[in-house]
Amino acid sequence: MDTLQDKGTLENLPFREDGTIDVNEMMRRGLEATVNQIMDWQADEICGEGNRRNGYRERRLMTVLGEITMRIPKLREGTYFPDELVRPYSRVDRAMVGIVKEVYVRGLSTRKIEKAADALKFGSLSPSRVSRMTADLDEEVAALNACRFDGTDFPYLWLDATYLNCRDEGHVQSKGVVTAIACGEDGSRRFVGFDVAGTESAVSWKAFLRSLRKRGVKGVKCVVSDDHAGLVQAIAEVFQGAAWQRCIVHLERSVAGWFSKKEDKAVAAAAMKAVFAERDPQLVRAAYRQATERIAQLKGRAGELLEDAEADALAYLDFPYGHHVRLRTNNVQERANGEIKRRTKVVGAFPSVGSMMRLVGAVLTDVNEEWLHAQFMDAASLKDVVKSETNLEPIPDEIIEKARICVTTAIEAKLGRAA
Repeated sequence: MDTLQDKGTLENLPFREDGTIDVNEMMRRGLEATVNQIMDWQADEICGEGNRRNGYRERRLMTVLGEITMRIPKLREGTYFPDELVRPYSRVDRAMVGIVKEVYVRGLSTRKIEKAADALKFGSLSPSRVSRMTADLDEEVAALNACRFDGTDFPYLWLDATYLNCRDEGHVQSKGVVTAIACGEDGSRRFVGFDVAGTESAVSWKAFLRSLRKRGVKGVKCVVSDDHAGLVQAIAEVFQGAAWQRCIVHLERSVAGWFSKKEDKAVAAAAMKAVFAERDPQLVRAAYRQATERIAQLKGRAGELLEDAEADALAYLDFPYGHHVRLRTNNVQERANGEIKRRTKVVGAFPSVGSMMRLVGAVLTDVNEEWLHAQFMDAASLKDVVKSETNLEPIPDEIIEKARICVTTAIEAKLGRAA
């Protein structure tokens, strides 16, 4: 140790205030020295007879270790630029771009990135610079919405819309971002498309669904969604023959919205929970009708809503039992929308539609990568999905009685706990 100190080695090492060696700064200095040495060697090789070096020009380069100063050799004749070390039109190396892209996608605002970069000794990193650095995300967004799906079928499709604030035409507007998740024959799920829709209408939904069809989304047997305006009509026209499953979670919320009394709301919730806890299709249908009657006694309009929604709320019963849990709700979309909201929350209002599309697209691409190797549904059960015909035979009296007991017991249990 004394020998090292005599040579001044320790004196040249960077120390923190607490006396420990700043390893990051030591590596940054080493990188800077190495880069400059390489450039000197390269310039010497270029300089032949009749040409000489003519000083240096300095240029700063952002790296994952921090900012380094490059002393680029100047030549009396010709030019030298270290293309292997730095791209001509960017002072930010690929690793740095990757990091900024990652934190941007993870929901860190550009101003927060600037603060984080300063703390990490990345040097000056302004919001405008971060925005330029993340512009290459546009390529990934375009790839997501341009990907073709020839050669495979997607039996099931989940659709939804979420709303984000975006500045457009001089003021902040709420923009609907529509997304589509599909389950392929291999049992995996993926986002197959997204778009910004000014209004939720049959026209906008048809345009979106047609874009999916054009890129090869076919073989759709069932589409799951909430009761969005114009969507049911669009599904019927674009995916002819496909069933529409109305999300039962959203249906339950719509029913609950008709009640002001807490007790009545609890009764309705218990009745519907009892319905969807059953497995046998006939029993589910009988229980649904029993629940509709009980709820109608409390609120006629709520009962009418359930009566009108029966065929669509129970569409999942016509598909294989193992698929029921996935098909009867739009939970897969709800979770994805939650991730979009979480990651975009720090932005507040997007400065443009383009910036909103860029970040949302990057989030969806990230989610797709997470889903890539995860089995969502059993592949073997998806190979020949066939929608069975709804059993229109009268439901036997014993099943109707069983359904009545099922719903009544659930309601009484809820009221008993409430009491």
